[in-house]
Amino acid sequence: MQNDSIQVKGLQKSYRQLNALKGVDFEGEKRSIFALPGSNAADKTATMLP
Repeated sequence: MQNDSIQVKGLQKSYRQLNALKGVDFEGEKRSIFALPGSNAADKTATMLP
């Protein structure tokens, strides 16, 4: 992977007892476009929240 990129490994997000995300990995190069597919906004929103 290059220096101008983002790398996420093992991303997890939970709301009390509910695991919204568990073990999500992804990477992207600078100026690239990527999509987060999903049937609803819950998982995608959890991925973008700090």
